[in-house]
Amino acid sequence: MSRWITGPWKARRARSRSSSCNTTTPAKLLSSGEISPWMKMISSYFTLTRLKTGPSHPWKEWDTTLASGLEETSARWPNDTASNSSIQALRKDGKDSTTLLPGPGTSNTTAKTFSARVRRATTSRTERIWPGGVIPYVIGGNFTGTQRAIFKQAMRHWEKHTCVTFIERTDEESFIVFSYRTCGCCSYVGRRGGGPQAISIGKNCDKFGIVAHELGHVVGFWHEHTRPDRDQHVTIIRENIQPGQEYNFLKMEAGEVSSLGETYDFDSIMHYARNTFSRGVFLDTILPRRDDNGVRPTIGQRVRLSQGDIAQARKLYKCPACGETLQDTSGNFSAPGFPNGYPSYSHCVWRISVTPGEKIILNFTSMDLFKSRLCWYDYVEIRDGYWRKAPLLGRFCGDKVPEPLVSSDSRLWVEFRSSSSILGKGFFAVYEAMCGGDITKDAGQIQSPNYPDDYRPSKECVWRITVADGFHVGLTFQSFEIERHDSCAYDYLEIRDGPTEESALIGHFCGYEKPEAVKSSANRLWVKFVSDGSINKAGFAASFFKEVDECSWPDHGGCEQRCVNTLGSYTCACDPGYELAANKKTCEVACGGFITKLNGTITSPGWPKEYPTNKNCVWQVVAPMQYRISLQFEAFELEGNDVCKYDFVEVRSGLSPDAKLHGKFCGSETPEVITSQSNNMRVEFKSDNTVSKRGFRAHFFSGRRVCQRQWRLPAGVCQHIWELPVPMQEWVPAARERT
Repeated sequence: MSRWITGPWKARRARSRSSSCNTTTPAKLLSSGEISPWMKMISSYFTLTRLKTGPSHPWKEWDTTLASGLEETSARWPNDTASNSSIQALRKDGKDSTTLLPGPGTSNTTAKTFSARVRRATTSRTERIWPGGVIPYVIGGNFTGTQRAIFKQAMRHWEKHTCVTFIERTDEESFIVFSYRTCGCCSYVGRRGGGPQAISIGKNCDKFGIVAHELGHVVGFWHEHTRPDRDQHVTIIRENIQPGQEYNFLKMEAGEVSSLGETYDFDSIMHYARNTFSRGVFLDTILPRRDDNGVRPTIGQRVRLSQGDIAQARKLYKCPACGETLQDTSGNFSAPGFPNGYPSYSHCVWRISVTPGEKIILNFTSMDLFKSRLCWYDYVEIRDGYWRKAPLLGRFCGDKVPEPLVSSDSRLWVEFRSSSSILGKGFFAVYEAMCGGDITKDAGQIQSPNYPDDYRPSKECVWRITVADGFHVGLTFQSFEIERHDSCAYDYLEIRDGPTEESALIGHFCGYEKPEAVKSSANRLWVKFVSDGSINKAGFAASFFKEVDECSWPDHGGCEQRCVNTLGSYTCACDPGYELAANKKTCEVACGGFITKLNGTITSPGWPKEYPTNKNCVWQVVAPMQYRISLQFEAFELEGNDVCKYDFVEVRSGLSPDAKLHGKFCGSETPEVITSQSNNMRVEFKSDNTVSKRGFRAHFFSGRRVCQRQWRLPAGVCQHIWELPVPMQEWVPAARERT
C-alpha cells in the first residue's frame, strides 16, 4: 500500500505454499520468526478475525473461511469486507487513514484474504491501468452539492497535473462509484475491471486532500510507507499502532511493486501522517529518519499532489513529455520551439477542459508545419472530446491557418506529431471558453462558469436546450449557490419554458436553496445565468435529460391500477383498499392498519377469495380508556392444524408483538369470542409460501362494563353488563357477569 505499483505475484504464491500451518498457530509462527511475509499477512487476518469473533475462533475454521467463504467477496460490489469494522480507514479524530479494497485477478484464494495488506491489485499489469487514462465515474445520490463540488475539484487536480481524465459514466463497463461505506475512506487500487468499483468517502472524509488521496488509489498507487525500501527512510513504531490496524504498516517486497525509478517521497499525498492509526493522538506510528541537517521531514500532507506523485503518475500512464491539461477559461499553447522550429519526432498532447455546459473556441494564429499528402508526417490534430478516439475536427499541416474550431462540449483533444526531417516554425493557438449556446442532445450537464470554483464576475450565459420531438426537458439541480437578494437583482438564474427569452417564465432563482426540478411543456428549455461585477459564489450544477411520460404509454408503464409520472421516472399506485405488491407494479388487497373506531370488520386479504401467500398483516385496535375490545369471528378457514405452523391468526391484549397472547388460531374451527384485558388489541395474520385458503372475517366492538342495579339483587350487589354502541346492540348479545 504505497505510491508503488504492484509487481509479480507468482513467486509470492510459491513461497506461501511452503509455509506450514498444520499444528501451530500464526501467533507462534510470528513470535518464532519462522514465517514468510505472506503468512504474516494471513496472520494479520487471523488477528483481526479473532478480535471480531472472540478468542475461541479456531485456526482450522479460519482456514476454511479463507478458502471458501471469503472467495465470493471479490465477486460482489462493493466488497463486503469494506464494511467490516476491523478495517475502518478513518481515525476517530477525523484525520485521513485509508484502507484499500482489492480487485479480483490474482489466484483463487490468496488474492481474497481479509487484510488489505495482502490484497494484490497488481496495478503494474496492463489490465489494472485505466485504458487511455480515462476513468469514468458516478457520484452516489447521498452526497450534497458541496461534497460533489469537492469531488470534482479533486478530479480536476489530478487531471491538471497528469494525463488521466475523469468523465461522467455513460455506458462504460468499468467505472468508479463515489459512495458512503462503513469503511470510511477506502478504495480499490487501479482498475478492477468488469463493472463498478467503490471509492468510499465516509464521515469526515469529504475534504479535498483526502479525496485526492483516495483518487490516487483509483489511479493505481499504494501507500508510500509500505514500499520495500521504507526502512531506510522511516521507522514504524508498532507498539503505538491501534490493535487490529497493524496490517496497514506491513512492508511489501521488491518483487511486488515498481517505483518506476522514483525515490522515496516524504511529501507524497499517498504517505501516512506520523500518528495515523495511533493509540493516542500524541503517539507516533511512523517516524521519519532525520536528514543530513538533522531535521525530520514532514509527512502526511493532504494539500496537493507532490512532484513525485506527478512524475510517477505521468510515467505510469505514459504521458507525453510535451503538452499539458489546460483548465482556465482562456489560454494559449504552441508547438515546442515555436517560432524557432520544432524538433523531429516530437509528440505533444494538450487537453483543454472547461466547465461542463461551456464550449471551446480554438483559433490558430500561426501555422508552419511540413506539408505532406493527408498530413502524413507532421501535423496537429484536433478532436472533439476528451481523448484520441473522439470525433476528428481536423488534421492540419502546411502554412495555411485553419478556420476557428468550436467544440460541441466542454473538452478538446489537441495532438501534435512530427516525423519529417524538414522542420517548420510550428504553430501558435489560443482558446477561449464560451458559456451557453445551443445544446441538442438527450442528456447532459450545464454549470455556472468556472464551477466548482466561484463563477466569474460580469458573466452572461444563455443555454437553449433541445431534446427529441415528443419529449419534455427535465432539469434537476445538484448544487446551487448564487448571491442572495430578495428580488434576485444581482446574480440570478432564469428558466423559461421554450426556446427564447419571450417564452413563459418558469422561475427566477438566486440564494442557497436548490430550485425544485423543472419540466418543460415541450421539447425545449431556455436557461440564462447572469452575474454582476462584485460578489461571486460557487454557482450551480444541473443535469438535463429527455423526459418521457411513461404513464401515457399503452401499458401505463406496466402499472396494474394507477400510474404516477415523476420527473425522470414514474411510480405505480393503487386504488383505496389496495397496496402495491412486491414487484411494485401489481396491486393486492391492503391489510392491517391502526384502527380507532369503536366497531368494525377485519378480513384476511382478498376475502372471500383465497388469501395470497407470504402475507403478514397486523391490525392494532385502540379503544378509549376503560373500554375493552371484543373480537368475534364470523368465518374462519386457514391452512394448518393444532400446531399452527404455517398460516395463522394471533390475537393479543396490547399493541406490541410480545403483549399477552389470547390465542394462535388456524384450521377450520371458528375461535370463541375474545375480549381484551385492556383498551388495546393486536390481531396478526400470517401466511407462508404454499397453501392458501379462504381466510377469515371477524367483527370487533368496543364497550365498557357498567353496574346495573336490579331490585331483585341484595344491597351492594350489581349486575355488570357491556355498554355497547347502539348499532352493535343489534347483533351482539349483552355479556353479563355477577359480582
